[in-house]
Amino acid sequence: MLFKQVNLLRNNKAISKSSSINLILTRYYQGLPNLPIFNKAFEKASIDHPSTAIISENKNFCYLKLLSDVEKLKNQLTKTDLKEARVAYLFNNTYDYVVTQWAIWAAGGIAVPLSVSHPQEELEYTLKDSQAYIALAHKNFESKLEPIAKKVGIQFTVPDLSSSDAPTLPSKTDSYNESRGALIIYTSGTTGKPKGVVLTHGNLNAQYKALTEAWEYKDTDKILHPLPLHHVHGVINALNTILYNGGAVEFLQKFNAEKVWQRFKDPRQDLTLFMAVPTIYSKLIQYFETLSEKDQSKYKSCFNQFRLMVSGSAALPGPILQKWKNISGHTLLERYGMSEIGMALTNPYNQSNSKRLEGHVGFPFPSVQVRIVRPITEENLPLKQRIIENSDEAGELQIKGPSVFKEYFNRPEATRDTFESDGWFKTGDTASINSETGHYKILGRTSVDIIKTGGYKVSALEIEKTYLESDFVQDIAVLGVEDQEWGEKVAAIVSLKDENTSESMLKEWGKKHLAPYKVPTLYIILKSGQEIPKNAMGKINKKSLKKEFFS
Repeated sequence: MLFKQVNLLRNNKAISKSSSINLILTRYYQGLPNLPIFNKAFEKASIDHPSTAIISENKNFCYLKLLSDVEKLKNQLTKTDLKEARVAYLFNNTYDYVVTQWAIWAAGGIAVPLSVSHPQEELEYTLKDSQAYIALAHKNFESKLEPIAKKVGIQFTVPDLSSSDAPTLPSKTDSYNESRGALIIYTSGTTGKPKGVVLTHGNLNAQYKALTEAWEYKDTDKILHPLPLHHVHGVINALNTILYNGGAVEFLQKFNAEKVWQRFKDPRQDLTLFMAVPTIYSKLIQYFETLSEKDQSKYKSCFNQFRLMVSGSAALPGPILQKWKNISGHTLLERYGMSEIGMALTNPYNQSNSKRLEGHVGFPFPSVQVRIVRPITEENLPLKQRIIENSDEAGELQIKGPSVFKEYFNRPEATRDTFESDGWFKTGDTASINSETGHYKILGRTSVDIIKTGGYKVSALEIEKTYLESDFVQDIAVLGVEDQEWGEKVAAIVSLKDENTSESMLKEWGKKHLAPYKVPTLYIILKSGQEIPKNAMGKINKKSLKKEFFS
């Protein structure tokens, strides 16, 4: 049997509501649906020497093995069609993760990836909020997830993918309608309670196509994958778009700077892509700087294998961009995306016509429309008059295109509120356009990164960038703290490189490099070894920080 069944609840009320959904773990018809994500896999699996799809735990798994295992697991999930039932699953970066996700899609379910780093409360929240019908987990996380699933009242099972049977190529069945739900990604919750973003198969296909065109993915690509697999960056950009094109994904179960450098230096020199968050690049730089000049020279020679290195999910500080370029010769490609829209903006892959501009996120992806809109004021101008054209004036970034999500799961009001009257998605981010080059620039989340102080609107990201260019600031989070006189005061939580740096030195640096109204007036200097807390994608929850340090 492909499954070890741990807990099957007979009186599952959610399941009993729909007799058409059958989660009994028995075999049924053969074959996989004709989904675009499977097409290249079938092509790669049909050749005499099946190509590698996944490298996981020092093992190679070819496309033939992948499709065969996907079919086996799909057949255990349903006898007919899950009909968009939510299937939650907890796996780290392994081959089993891919098999499970693809099997859920093949069975007609909506995949709900869980984070291995999330505490019990967050896992329970996701299971409840997504109204999951069943929870799956790797055996390593059985003790973590089973009690939560039992508490919530849903089935829990541990897939056993250790079948010794020779892989066989499945047949193809009919395609799914692209409007069917495929994936629920939960927002990071840095500005409010996490919401389940429902992406359809059509949304995912649009993202694969846009990424492929913009960044020129090929079936010869091989990526080293250190990212979490519960966000768009790790699930779509660095995993499924690679497989959509027939490339290979080499997983790191957990990021470790030394191991990444060792893999970069591996004699095979067969990696072509690397994608990470700024925190990962920062830690790679820190490790590199501990090496001798001789060892540094050896590592520097390993970057010719790469055709593209990408940074995203959080703002990339200028010093990290410059240091990485000095080390690797690569100018990191910065881009902009969200759970709700996938990727929307990107600096150019090919720099023959336009350069990658520091602090900017480039231009719209193929098939994506972008505009900037002034906020609603007391004048209550109609939408058409609020759209900013031919100006570097800042406003809300709004997006339209086939990659934009279907809905927030079970939140119709929140879904309505996040779209303009003409159907454009309101990102909640403040942005501007560089009037000279046309590059877009993200100034921050309107709700937490745009500080209104003394009649001015100040970008927290700009202040953070300025301080990170100093020799004494390791990390910084700038936020607005309510004040009766100023509206908000500019506050900074700072992690220092040099413990001897004083608050007066921080203020002096700000006065030299920033307008007076942008200089923080409140400082929290963290103790040695203390770090600013970030989530798995390197994002800072400023609302939590404000509550912790300034309540």
